[in-house]
Amino acid sequence: MTAAVFSSVPLPTIGPGVGERTAAGAGLGTPDRARLVERIAFWVDSPAMTALLGEFGGGQRLVGSLADRLRALEEFSATRWDYRKGQLERHQVVGETFTAPTDARIRSAARSLGLAGRVVPRNRRFDHVLVLGGGVRTMMARAHLAATILRQGVRATSVAGLGSLRPIPEQNVLAAQLGLGDVATEGDAVDEALRHAFGAAPATEQRSGTTETGQSWWVRSHRDVQPPVHVLAAPSNRPGQRANTADTLIGWAELLQPAPVGVRLLLVTTDIFVPFQHCDAVRLLGLRFGCDVETVGFDSDVSPWVPPAPTSAILQEVRSAIRSMQALYEALS
Repeated sequence: MTAAVFSSVPLPTIGPGVGERTAAGAGLGTPDRARLVERIAFWVDSPAMTALLGEFGGGQRLVGSLADRLRALEEFSATRWDYRKGQLERHQVVGETFTAPTDARIRSAARSLGLAGRVVPRNRRFDHVLVLGGGVRTMMARAHLAATILRQGVRATSVAGLGSLRPIPEQNVLAAQLGLGDVATEGDAVDEALRHAFGAAPATEQRSGTTETGQSWWVRSHRDVQPPVHVLAAPSNRPGQRANTADTLIGWAELLQPAPVGVRLLLVTTDIFVPFQHCDAVRLLGLRFGCDVETVGFDSDVSPWVPPAPTSAILQEVRSAIRSMQALYEALS
C-alpha cells in the first residue's frame, strides 16, 4: 500500500506565519493564547496523527477536552514509542524495525507533523539565530545549516550556539579527524563547529560564572565574523543532571540576551527534534518574553555529518513532541 501524503501541520507560534495576520490587538510580543491552543489542537487532531496512531492499534478517535486528548496521546506514546524507557540517552537506545510499507507510512505521517522537511525558514529576517547543542557530528550539521541559511540571504544580528558542560572527551578523536580542536564538553563541540562553519578565530572574549545553586557556565564570543557568534555552555537547572534544551534556552535569555522582549528567533536543530524543541522555545521564550520563534532542522536523511535517523528514533521524537505540546498547553492554561 502506498503511503498517504498528508498536508504539513503548522506548529504553534507567537507571531503570524507568512501570509497570516495576528488577531486584533495582538502583535509581536503579545502571545495570542487562543491561537496557540488552536494550533496545538490542530496538531493533535490532524489526519497524520490519526494515521500514525492507527499503525500501532490506537486508531480510535481521541475524545474529551484537549487536556484529555493530550493525556491520552502521552500515555499511548509512553507505552508504545518510549524506546528510551524514560531514562536512556538517545545513543543508548535499541529500537525496532518495520516492514517497508509500514516504515513509509510512519515517515509520511511524521513529516506532516513537522519531524522532516523543515530546512528552509519561511521568514527572511530575524534578530537572533539560536543553534541548539549536541555532539560533534550533530553540531557540524547544525552549525553548517545555520551558516548556509545566512549566506543565502537570511538576515540576523547575532548567532548563538547553546550547549552544556556535559563531558564528551570520547569525541576528541572524531573532532581531530574533522579538523576541530579539543572537545572536552558539549559546549566545546558547539564552539568548534560554529567556528568551522563561520570561519571564526578562537574567542578573545570569554566570561564565566556559577549560579546560586553552584552550577557553572561560560560564554565565548567571536566578533571577528558577521554576524557575531556567541557560544554558551549553560548551567543546569536540575543539579546532578546535564543542561537540557530548556536549560540552554533559559540560559540564553538570562546570560546572553537578558529580557529579549518581542524579538524574532530562528532555532536551528535536527529535523526530527523540530516540533519538541520549537514548543519548548515557544513556552519558555514566547510566553515569557513574547519572542516569535521559527524552527528549522537539517535533513538527517542526506546529511554528510550524521547517519539517517532510524524510524524508531522518529517515533521517540513524536513522543517528545507530544510531551512538549502538553507542557505548552499546561503553561497556557
